[in-house]
Amino acid sequence: MDLSHNPLVSKAYASPKLRQLILNTGTMFLYCDYSGFASHNVYGAACCTVFNQTISVSATRLPITSDQGSNYGEMMAIIFSLETLAAASASLEHQPKIAVIYTDCIRISHLLSHSQLQEKPGRQELLTALANFNRLFPDIVIQIKYISKHKKNNYLHRLAHNAARDAALSVTLS
Repeated sequence: MDLSHNPLVSKAYASPKLRQLILNTGTMFLYCDYSGFASHNVYGAACCTVFNQTISVSATRLPITSDQGSNYGEMMAIIFSLETLAAASASLEHQPKIAVIYTDCIRISHLLSHSQLQEKPGRQELLTALANFNRLFPDIVIQIKYISKHKKNNYLHRLAHNAARDAALSVTLS
């Protein structure tokens, strides 16, 4: 996705808080989001990746056949971010030491840490994806964080949000 003329990228560079993330060379930041339209039975996930002065956005339409709820969708967006991170890390000359995945799912730490939620849809898939990533890239520390109030005026998250919506509503997204 070409972001060279995207006004949200310009706004991100103009924001001191976001600019310091863009210029960071040791940590990769991934902003993920899920978008679902249950009335049309279409769902999408996207990831805005920020690393070493580069911003990129990837998105996919999720193969969900029925509405599983926003927590499930957000976990699928995190899995998509892990896949995006793995693809990027495999092709980078210098891998990040830390990858911070931001999600707007307020329950993410609860969903990941409580073993009694074993049957929660998507939880085991996410734990498996994390374990697979850690096996392939043991030197990259993954942190999954709730974006909380930092979501407001966060143009990087907005890029992911818009791309997830577009992916859900379009037949194909290149």
